[in-house]
Amino acid sequence: MKGRVLIGLLLWGAFAFGGCKKEETKPYGIAGRVVDGDSGEGLSQVAVTVEKQVIQNGIFGQTWMNAASTNSASDGGYSCTWPRENFAALRISPEKANYVGAVESLNVDAFKTAEDFTITRDLVMYKEGFITVNLRNTGQTAEQDRLAFTFLNANFDCNCCSNFWRVYEGSSVDTAFTCRIYGNRWLKYQVNSTMGFNDSIFVDSVYCPAFATTAIEIDY
Repeated sequence: MKGRVLIGLLLWGAFAFGGCKKEETKPYGIAGRVVDGDSGEGLSQVAVTVEKQVIQNGIFGQTWMNAASTNSASDGGYSCTWPRENFAALRISPEKANYVGAVESLNVDAFKTAEDFTITRDLVMYKEGFITVNLRNTGQTAEQDRLAFTFLNANFDCNCCSNFWRVYEGSSVDTAFTCRIYGNRWLKYQVNSTMGFNDSIFVDSVYCPAFATTAIEIDY
């Protein structure tokens, strides 16, 4: 009888401890498509990177570290997963030669409530272009000469051209700057100049094709 009770206890213990196997923690995941912002077509071979900042010992990490990376398929589709941690922040970015993409923040809490801890996010990229602006004071110059230049519609979600005034003063201005833009766009600009007692305002626009550098020549 004692032998039967002992065997029963051993079997119960094996079942109890075997049945309490710890469930594996599912990873966080993200999936979607990378598309051309103008045509809507999927972009292949885009390097998609997810970066993380984690909380360690109650301290918010300030360094961005790689969480996951993948390349988009022929139709622009992508997906990736990474282990769940105590994240302070997450962000995602696409990268492809001759295209412009933006770094986007991800809502950490959205993963916690999403089915299978996976969210959907489509990413948009634009064909790249560049513009070079050449500025030269070539007339009857004076130290009081002043020129101010700005773009008027350079609204790009990237480290690109922007709408702020560049001011140049003096008689020996001969300079240039180049910045990145979304290609296949009309770019509008304004030039304000002061030459002696004469003030002038000039507004114009130029078409900037993709995959090329467009030049603006301004002599005053």
